[in-house]
Amino acid sequence: MIHKQVINHRQVAWLVGTVLLTGMMISFFRTLAAIGRMDAWFSQIIPVCFAIVIAFVLAELTRAYPGKNIFEIVFIVFGKWVGGFVNIILLLYIWLIICLDVKGACKFFHATLLPQTPLEIILIVFVLLIMYYGRTSLEVAARVNEIYFPAFFLMSIGMYFLLTNEYSIERLEPILSTNLNRIIVSNFVPIGIYGDILLFGAFLHASTHPRLFFAAMKHGIFIVGFSATLLLFILLGVMGYTIASRLNFPMFILVQQIHVTDFLDRVEIVLFSLWFPAFTIKVIVAYLALLVGLGSFGGQDHYPVYNFPTGWLIAVTSLLVFQRIPDLDAFLSYSLPLLAMIVQIPLLSILYIKARSNRKVEVQVSIPEGTKLFRFYRFCVWLGAISLGASIVTILLGDVFLNKSEMGGIVTAVAFIIFFFITLLASYAEMQALNHGKQKLGKGKASGSFRQ
Repeated sequence: MIHKQVINHRQVAWLVGTVLLTGMMISFFRTLAAIGRMDAWFSQIIPVCFAIVIAFVLAELTRAYPGKNIFEIVFIVFGKWVGGFVNIILLLYIWLIICLDVKGACKFFHATLLPQTPLEIILIVFVLLIMYYGRTSLEVAARVNEIYFPAFFLMSIGMYFLLTNEYSIERLEPILSTNLNRIIVSNFVPIGIYGDILLFGAFLHASTHPRLFFAAMKHGIFIVGFSATLLLFILLGVMGYTIASRLNFPMFILVQQIHVTDFLDRVEIVLFSLWFPAFTIKVIVAYLALLVGLGSFGGQDHYPVYNFPTGWLIAVTSLLVFQRIPDLDAFLSYSLPLLAMIVQIPLLSILYIKARSNRKVEVQVSIPEGTKLFRFYRFCVWLGAISLGASIVTILLGDVFLNKSEMGGIVTAVAFIIFFFITLLASYAEMQALNHGKQKLGKGKASGSFRQ
């Protein structure tokens, strides 16, 4: 069952968007507002770069060890005993991610939507739902995600227009007046959330085209970075950093401020019905990664046999951890980033070095040099890299030369958003160019030639 999973580039990009973005919506923006203050919306650059590096290493592993997931690769690289110890650490890390998501979601439901329902009942029902999907594969989650993530993404973009009457740019001014050290610290806090990109290491066997796989993950990461930046921009412009930093669920309160007409003032119910399925897919992906890890560890390809005991273990342990929302938020904001770097950086560095020495020649997604498609692909790669670098330089130059200047802050903010948006568009064009090249290469093999 493990080796029959295949997902396309669009599904990979949207799954990355779901896994990384939906987990921020519960209470995570509260910490960013407390640290970065009115400049908290500049907090996505460093975690985006961190996630891209992780995605690149995963793509290299796919190229060096085709048909293997990260747990199997760890056994190959480290051997039986050391590899087993490393895989146990990975499984504990994934288990912690699931517990954080399950407990955070259940606390949110209990505090906002179901105050009369016991927390234990909410948690058990939620765990039963992910156990149901645990009998399936990532393909099923990817197909369901194709229904909800586009709507969730459009909802995030549309919130700016829905909250126009509540928005005031003065709550963000003066832009870049916050100390640069605070902005840098606020950039390290989301690393724990973006570190969830490692979950896709459990599904490396589902990728047959490493370069396209990396481009799809990169596009998904930029979707998350741009969307989170925009949501923080809206949150701070409506509430200000003082109020946003004191609310347990700032995004839920933000959505409650939407009043389209006198007859449509409960828009949060509609928006919540889009967020919850997308968030559930995020938990399902983490749960499937845990099952795949257990299956690889036990030498069992049919990982659903571990579904029942693992699900109840998640239910019991999730009940015991993080009894208060502030405790969960503090761990998610301050401990998880450090844990993600401690677990992922040494492990992936060793695996990358080994993968480079074991790298196989890639023939699946090779766009012939000299063609228009290849030139377009290279242009998109460089455009995305230059735009991302320009976003970073814009913040630094704005802080050094335009510090505490009202007009300078506005210019910096506009330039930052434009460069970040160009990066998002370039990553999409890069992904599409690679996919187009893959399709033409397949036709070329069938007819004996590659056409531009």
